[in-house]
Amino acid sequence: MLEIDTQTDYVAVRFAAGLPGFPDARDFHLGPWGPPGSPYLLLRAVDNPDVAFVVVPPWVFYPDYEFDLDEATAEHLELRVADDAIVLAVVTLRDRPDEATLNLLGPIVVNRHTHDAAQVVLPTTSYSVRAPLAVAS
Repeated sequence: MLEIDTQTDYVAVRFAAGLPGFPDARDFHLGPWGPPGSPYLLLRAVDNPDVAFVVVPPWVFYPDYEFDLDEATAEHLELRVADDAIVLAVVTLRDRPDEATLNLLGPIVVNRHTHDAAQVVLPTTSYSVRAPLAVAS
């Protein structure tokens, strides 16, 4: 995972191209969300705190999750080896916790060294933008 600064309780993450639907939101803070030990993180826009996403490593709920990152994104993020990348999935919260879903089709990829990030849309995959969190039970 990324090393969270214990003084600020977050790490700065930069989306040079913005996020789909939020092209002007480029600078974010990524920090813990939930009780101690929770796998969830909160990704909050610096300039607009109303733009925030709960994210989680997808393997928490889908241990077999895998995809091939396109070469252009890997180059843009300066990912030399697989361990340079942190992968997060956006959680969509619902009225009932058991109805929450993960976006496995559009993972967020962060370079653990530079903190540059991008949300990628996976081509030709069976992953869903609304994969149930309840699969882990």
